[in-house]
Order: sequence, then structure tokens, then C-alpha cells
Amino acid sequence: MKFNLIFSLNFILIFVFVFLIHCGPSTPKGQVKIKTREHEFTFIEKVKNYQLDLINLDELSFEEKAFLDIVNSIINSEFSTAEEKAFRILESFPYISYKNEIYTILVNALIFQSKWDKLLPASALIIHDPDSVFILAEAFSKLNSEKVNFFEDKDTISFFTSPSGAIIVPVEINGNLRHFWFDTGTNYTILSSKTAEDCNILPLTQRKSKALTTTNYKVDVKPSVISSFKLGSMQLLNHPCLIVDDFNLRLRLLSSNVPTEIYGIVGWKAIKNAKFVLDYIARRIIIEKPLKLSIAKDRNFFWVGIPIVLSKLDDVNILFAFDLGAEKSALTYNVFNKVDFGKIYEQTKVIGSVGGWKFNPSLVVPYFEVTIDKSKIVFKDIHTVEMPKDYLFNIDGVLGLDILKLSVISFDILNSKFEIKAVRSLE
Repeated sequence: MKFNLIFSLNFILIFVFVFLIHCGPSTPKGQVKIKTREHEFTFIEKVKNYQLDLINLDELSFEEKAFLDIVNSIINSEFSTAEEKAFRILESFPYISYKNEIYTILVNALIFQSKWDKLLPASALIIHDPDSVFILAEAFSKLNSEKVNFFEDKDTISFFTSPSGAIIVPVEINGNLRHFWFDTGTNYTILSSKTAEDCNILPLTQRKSKALTTTNYKVDVKPSVISSFKLGSMQLLNHPCLIVDDFNLRLRLLSSNVPTEIYGIVGWKAIKNAKFVLDYIARRIIIEKPLKLSIAKDRNFFWVGIPIVLSKLDDVNILFAFDLGAEKSALTYNVFNKVDFGKIYEQTKVIGSVGGWKFNPSLVVPYFEVTIDKSKIVFKDIHTVEMPKDYLFNIDGVLGLDILKLSVISFDILNSKFEIKAVRSLE
């Protein structure tokens, strides 16, 4: 099993792509239609493709009901509940079907909650650990518990952008002002080795873990901790982080052949603690102290190794990974199991990321329309990418940075909600 713990900082550098968001009537869908399967979905296929409405609860076995109950907990961002149910079912029924899937949920629930001490005993169940999950867990389990403080319930900060368009925000690292990239697709806060040295942050261990980038390039990382990490009015005390060598935090843009140095990355382990409203055009971010709603309606945002946004094509669910480290949105090959696009064509693009870049043959879909939060999203000439990781759910695409350039979005993992707050036209 693989767990996406660290990097997906993936700026797609050459792309033939047009992106449009609107709330009114769309252009004709042409040949795009729901794909008719030659065989009936199995139970696990329905779960992995998030077609839960196709499941008849009366026909489920005990094991299927138990597994689905755990899945629903993680979808509702009830990580503690998912953890408890997963532990209970694995201890009571060690040979239960879907054991690997339940274990995937358990590990991710523990990572999300930073319950490193509980991850360590589970290491015996992992034969192959390509991301060195438990090297990190062993180091982080020795730390004092992380604490989250909000000095204001709502705060607004300004940001600027990199040459590639990536969001760069001001942060305080142990009282030192720095500017970090803001990336929902990177799980941990990342420090360059120079930033760590300047801010007097030392590795917790000399044992190195591995980070897998989108180009399948692995870089060495060392676990560490930031005593005080501030983003706007949000402060994280004893915040786990990873130190990466400066050389591996340079992104070389092909258009200029000039390396872009990255001093650090604000990753999901920090971002998950607040509700965010991102206004790319105004270059501002609103950071709100999250408030748990007693009844959260229209849940469409959850985390299982990566933040996932639920969209719809007619009555079929399409799952997008939410990755602001991706310059352009894209589709994965799994979407072809659900949708018949009619006409598609091939094109080679270049993908660049931390650690390297590569040429990647890609299929191009001329037209694709989905609905997110009651707004129509139309993609034209959207490329396909491979997902370098395996997740519980089959990911159909990636929502990248371009979605921000025409809309104001809000996301709140505590209430499993992703909203398009405002829409701008192309004009």
C-alpha cells in the first residue's frame, strides 16, 4: 500500500488548456455521455468510485455494512470515529474482507489526527512502506502534542505569486518572517535546509524518509518540529515539519531555464486546521477559525491521503484531488471508466516538479463539464495525468491552481464543504 504523505508539488509547464467557470447555460456537451458498463459494479467498485447511491443496504453482508460504516465516517471528516470503528472491526474480525481498505482508512485517520504513537504498533501490518511512514511516526511520537491557537476568529492576509502563478504567503517560523508556497497537495509543512538553519530548527533524527513527487522522483526528507508556526491569526505550537535539501526545492521553469527557489511550503497538516476563502484576483486569503456545524449539508469535500472534491456529471460522481501545487487542472485515466468522451486526441506535455521534470504522453479531452457546488465547470482541451499514488477512492481528476483564477473558493474540511463563492467571466 502507498500513502501520499508528503509531496505533490507539480507544476505542469506546457499545457494546451482553456478553463471556464459559469453558472448559466453551457455549450453543448457534444459526444460526452455516461459510459455504459458491460457488467454490474461490484460492491467495492461502487465504494472506490464513490457511487454509494447504487448500493442497496438490504443486500449487504455484515462485512460490507461494517466497511461502509467506516467509509461514511471518513467522508464526513469524523476521523476519530473512523479510527475507533476501524480498530474495533480489525481487532474483532482479523480476517474480515476489505481489510486492506479498512487499514488504509485507519492509517490516514491517525495521520490526520497526528496520533503518531498509535501508528507505531500498526507498522507490523505493513510489509512494504515506500514512504517511510513509520520513520516519521517514530520521530513525531516523541514530541509534545501540537496545539492550535486563533488570535482572531477571522483574519485576512495578502499573498503574491511565483513566476508559475503559485500562491506565496507570509508565515512566521519561530518568530522569523518567511514566505512559503501554499499547497493543498503537499501533506506536511516543508522547510528548505537553509530556512531550517536560519530559524535554528534541527532534524529530530538523522534517519531519512522519502518523498515521492508527481514525476516519481524521490527526495530525502528529515522530520523536525517548529516550536511556533504562524499563518495570519492562526498559530500552531509544536508543529511537525519536514526538512528538504535546498537543491531539491528548486523548480526549474523550462520557459526561462531559471531555477525558482522555494524556502518552504505550507502543507495540508497546517491548512486543515482552518477554514479558508481564497480570492486569487484580489490576492488575499481569509482564514477563519472553523466552527463544527451540527448538520453539515451537501458534503462534498473530504480527505483520505489527499483532499478530494466531489463533483457530478449528471448522476455520476466525479472525484477531483484538490492540489494547488498543480498549475493546471487535469483528468486521470480512471475517468474513462465512467465517461465516454467520444473524440479525444494525444499530445505530449512536460511535467515539472520538485526534484525533476519529464515528458509525458497524454490524452486530451476536448470538452468536459461537471457541477461543483451548484456551479458548472467547463474544461476545454484538458489533459490526462497519471496518479503516482494509490488511494482508497479512485481519483478522476485534479483541480489545480487555474480554478482560482476565475472564482473565489472556500473550503472547510471540518464540515466537509467545498464552495465556489463567486464566479468571474473570462472577459
